[in-house]
Amino acid sequence: MHEEDNLETLPDELVAELKKSDKRGSLITARVDRSLANLAREQFASRPEKRRRIAPAWYAVAATVLLAVLVVPLSNRFGTVDDGLYADVDNSGQIDIADVLTLARRSDGEVTQAELNAFAMKVVSLADSGETS
Repeated sequence: MHEEDNLETLPDELVAELKKSDKRGSLITARVDRSLANLAREQFASRPEKRRRIAPAWYAVAATVLLAVLVVPLSNRFGTVDDGLYADVDNSGQIDIADVLTLARRSDGEVTQAELNAFAMKVVSLADSGETS
């Protein structure tokens, strides 16, 4: 598009006023730029240097977050393992009758039949929760 194309759509009076008000911006030379930068440096150099102080409460928050980041993964990795008789033997995430059967299959005589019966009775007991596990 040409400049004349755009000007034809505006009234002549408006175009004349716009051309009058359109002035070139002032040009800042390198010398002026350096002198302004030097003045700014002098101005800021005269001010006392303020150091940012972190409130002691933020140290506590940062320490807590760091501790949480370090401890939570470690506690999941080294969680408590129940090596007792009533454990999740098949690693299904819950203790159920499948654990009793897996323990019986893997026990090689280490677990007595009475212990297996007690484990099975505990797993399928309806007295505690009113439903089977």
